[in-house]
Parts: sequence; structure tokens; C-alpha cells
Amino acid sequence: MRGLWPLWAAAFLDLLGFGMFIPDVQLRAEALGAPGWVIGLVLASMFVVQFLVSPWWGVLSDRIGRKPVFLVCTSLSAAGMAVYAMHDSVWAIVISRVLAGLGAANVAVAQAYVVDTVERDRQTAFLGKLGAATTAGLIGGAAVVSVLARFGWLPWLGYVGAAASGMGFLVVAAFLPHRPPAIEQRPEKRAMVDFSLFRRDGLLLRMAAIAVVSWFALAMLEGTFGRLIRHNLGFGQFEFGVVFGFESVLTVLVQATLVAWVAARYPERTTLRLCYVGMGVGLASYPFANGMAGLLVGSTLYAVGLGLAGPILNAVCSRRTAEERQGELFGALQSARSIGYMIGPVLGGALFDLYPASPYLVAGVVCLSAAALVPRIEEASYSAA
Repeated sequence: MRGLWPLWAAAFLDLLGFGMFIPDVQLRAEALGAPGWVIGLVLASMFVVQFLVSPWWGVLSDRIGRKPVFLVCTSLSAAGMAVYAMHDSVWAIVISRVLAGLGAANVAVAQAYVVDTVERDRQTAFLGKLGAATTAGLIGGAAVVSVLARFGWLPWLGYVGAAASGMGFLVVAAFLPHRPPAIEQRPEKRAMVDFSLFRRDGLLLRMAAIAVVSWFALAMLEGTFGRLIRHNLGFGQFEFGVVFGFESVLTVLVQATLVAWVAARYPERTTLRLCYVGMGVGLASYPFANGMAGLLVGSTLYAVGLGLAGPILNAVCSRRTAEERQGELFGALQSARSIGYMIGPVLGGALFDLYPASPYLVAGVVCLSAAALVPRIEEASYSAA
């Protein structure tokens, strides 16, 4: 749908800034004297806040519409990047991550906007396209870092990220149509962190647990990968950007072109299981790569699994949920995923200090275990929650 292009563009631009921070935060914090566990806490701080506020933003978007909530969240994200640019201390990094966490629900709101707009039988494909935009930004931001590092422009990283989010704000403000809530809801008191959808539906609960696993694995990877390739291979931020740029292109291709084809031909349960097996094997292979070629093989397995799993999981959960609670669903899913990002960087940083390969072996085993947890969804996924 042509009317969704502002959403794709804004999601890409905002996640581009976030992706730029992943390789830089860990190395900047380390240069400021922070040990591994502190680096993990710094990376996790954003996701602690995201865990608390994402369900609330989702519920608010159900009540007042998606566009205004998306714009507020994107503004907070840009502010976090500006703080990162203007200050150089561990505490400033934490403040910037907290602001980013407050605004991180824009992805969940964008997912709900897609579900509002697109026919049910096309939602998996369009959620895949949104996933392609966010993944391109998330991982492609690392490729931008490699360019900045090559030309000695890293001090400008925060400003570049803030400008990218600002451009996304302007695109949505100018071009994305405002859609009023499908069903008018009365204000009701509800806890900020509300997982009642998951408590009432066992399938949703298990799918949320699997979402936690995928982000836990990604957090273990991103929170230590720069240190791993420097320790094992002597690589720096340029090589980090090459690997993650490759993952970005591959994941985007999978989500933009392959998700709909796979979803139409293969059972979702089988696909999700194979995705998590591929992710686990790819992650576990990273510490044993003896050069760039080995890293790219692992990246291929990981990126294909990640690219297929996210949109399929989101579509299954959306089909289980009433129309007027889609924002709440995607906010709660994002909050659940943030649990993985809270645990992953802290545990990964501490494990890396003990033995550099251990975060990847642990994440690989966890992904393989998640494959066994995927429930039967073919028959049950079309009933409303």
C-alpha cells in the first residue's frame, strides 16, 4: 500500500539511529573505564524503560490513534540521541538510553497501524515489510558507523542519529494519514505494565516467551560482538559495520520478499522452529570464525532465521487479538521482547569477561530450546482473544 511508505521511512530512520549506537556505546563505555557488567547495564537501561512504558503507549494509541503517539515517541528518541551527542560520560549515556526507551514504542505503534490498515490475509506480508524497514535501520546503522569511523567522524554519531529521527518525524507528520480509533474506548484505569492479554491466552503467552528469546539472543550478539571480533580477529568498527551491513541487506531481502511466500506455503510452526534452529547455529558459530568469511556464514544463518521469525510471530499474535486491542498487543509484545534485551547485555558482558565465546554458546543453546517451545498454532491462531 502506497499510503504506508511514510511509516516504512520513519521506522527505518529512527532504527538507523538506534543501530548506530549498538557498536559505539559498548566501546565508548569501555573507553570511559566501565567494566563488562556496567556496559551491560548501560545497554539494558533503555529496555528497562521500554518494558515499563511500551504497553501504556500501545493502549494510548488504541484510544487516540496511532499517529500522535508515534510522533511523540519519535521525538523522545531523537532527544536521546542529542543527549548522547552533547555529553561524554557514562551517566550521559544512561540518560540518552532512558530517553530512547521512553520513545521506543514507535515500532509497536507502527505495527498496530499496519494491522489497522491492511486486510487480514495480507498482514503477514506487510508486517514483514515493516520488519524489513526496522531491521534495515537497526542493523544497517552499524554500517553507517563503519563509514563514520573510517573518516574520523565518530564524534558526530549522536547528531547524525538525532537528525535521522527528526527526518522520520517530519515524514510522518506531513504524509502519514491520521486514522481515528476503529472502536471508541472509554478511559479505564489500567496498570502501566499490563500483560492481561497473555494471562488470558496460553498461546499468546508462549509466543511472547519466544519473542523474549529472540531479543535475548540478539542482545547477547550486539552487546558483545564488537569486543569479540576485536579479541579474536583484531577487527574494529569498520569490520563490525561490514558484518552487520551484510546482515541488514540479507534480512531486508528476506522480510521484503520471502516472508509472504514462505507463510503461504509452509506451516507457521515448522517455519518458526527452523528459524530458531538457524539462529542458534549461526550465533554459536561466531566465536569459531577464523576470518570474515566465517563471520558471514554465521550471519547468513542468523539473518534468515531472524527475518522470517519476527513477522510470522507478530501476525499469529495479531490474529489472536481483538481489533480494538491491537496497540495494546504490540506494546505488550515489545515490552516482552525488552526483557530479552535487559538480560542479554548484562549476562553477555559478564560472560564475555569470563570467556569470550560463552555468550554466543549460551545464546545458541537458548535459541535451539526456543525451537522446541513453538506451540501448535495452525488450527488455533484464528480465534479472537
